[in-house]
Amino acid sequence: MPEIYLPEKIIFEKNILESFKLENCHHAIIISDSETLKNRGILDNILLKSRKIISQVRLIVNNNVFELYNQAAEAFVAEEADLIVAIGSSAAIDCGMLLTHQSGARFTAIPCCGSSGMTDFENADYCTYRHSPDTVVIDPALAECMPSDILAYDAMASLAYAIDTLFSSDNIITKSLAVRGATGILNNLLPAFRGNTASIEKLMYAMYFTAVAHRNYTNLKDSYINRISRFFADFGYTKSSVCSVILPNVAEYEEKSFQNILSEIAEAAGVSRPGDDPSFAGTKLIDEIRKLQARVGIPRSVSAFNLTETAYQTRRVHSDIPDDLLDLCYYGSFAFMKM
Repeated sequence: MPEIYLPEKIIFEKNILESFKLENCHHAIIISDSETLKNRGILDNILLKSRKIISQVRLIVNNNVFELYNQAAEAFVAEEADLIVAIGSSAAIDCGMLLTHQSGARFTAIPCCGSSGMTDFENADYCTYRHSPDTVVIDPALAECMPSDILAYDAMASLAYAIDTLFSSDNIITKSLAVRGATGILNNLLPAFRGNTASIEKLMYAMYFTAVAHRNYTNLKDSYINRISRFFADFGYTKSSVCSVILPNVAEYEEKSFQNILSEIAEAAGVSRPGDDPSFAGTKLIDEIRKLQARVGIPRSVSAFNLTETAYQTRRVHSDIPDDLLDLCYYGSFAFMKM
C-alpha cells in the first residue's frame, strides 16, 4: 500500500524563528553544532524564549556531531527530557532524529540548510533511525547566515537525494516532491551561492522537498548513493559532502537504466526541451550538474578530499560496490575533464 510519512507540523517563512515558540513540555534539550548561530545570539534567543514556557531547558552546543550526540544522550538519560530540538546542520538534525528514535521523545527540527546528512553513528546507521520529526521549522534567514560553500554542498547533496529517490520510487507523491526539489535546486543554487536572498529562500524549500522524499525512500540500504557515501565516510568525510561530489558520476554509471528519470528532471528544470530524446536529455542534465559543481567549487572526484590512492585502493578490494563505479567516484569522470 503506497504511503508517505510527514511531520505533524511544518512551519515555514523567512524570519519565522523570531516569533516561533517551542511547544509546551516539561523538559526540553536543545542541541546544535553551529557556532555561527551561537555567536549571532540565535541559540540564546531560543533558549530565553523557551524558558518562559518550559520549566527545564538545556542548551548543548558542539561542532563535533558525534560528541554532541554523546553529550545529549547523557543529558537525556540524567534529566528525562520529553522534547529534543535540533537546530543547525543536516548532521545535527540527524543527531536529534537518532535521540528521539531511541527515547520516544518528541522532536523539533530546525535546519540551517539541508535537512538530512544520512549520518551513520557508532550505534546506529541512518537507515535504522530515520523518521519524520514531529515539527519542522524552515526559516530561510538561517541559510543566509551560512557560508556559501556549506549552502552549495548541502544543496548538491539534496539534489543527490532527489535523484536517488527517483531511481527506485514508484510513489507518485515522493516522486513529485523529488522532481520539484531537484528542479528548485538546479534553478536556484548558483544565484543563491552568489548571495541572492530570494534564491536562497527558494533553495531552502527545495532542499526540504528532497529531504521528505528521500526520508520515505524504502530501498535506501541498496542505493549506490548511500553505499558509496558510506564507503568514503569511513575515511572521515561526511556522507552528505561525498554525495555532493559523486552525484554526476553515479548518474553517468546508471544513465542507460534511468535515462527517463534524468530526462524528466532535465525537462522540468529547463535543461532540455519537451520532445528531446531521453538519452540526449539525460546526458545534458549530467553535464549541467557537473558545470554547476564547478561553478560553486565542488570537486569532480573524492580524491580532491586528499584521500590517498593507497588508502583508497586498500579499502576498495574489500567492497562489494562495482570497482568501475568506485573508481569513477574516486578518480572522476573523463567526460568532466573534456568540458
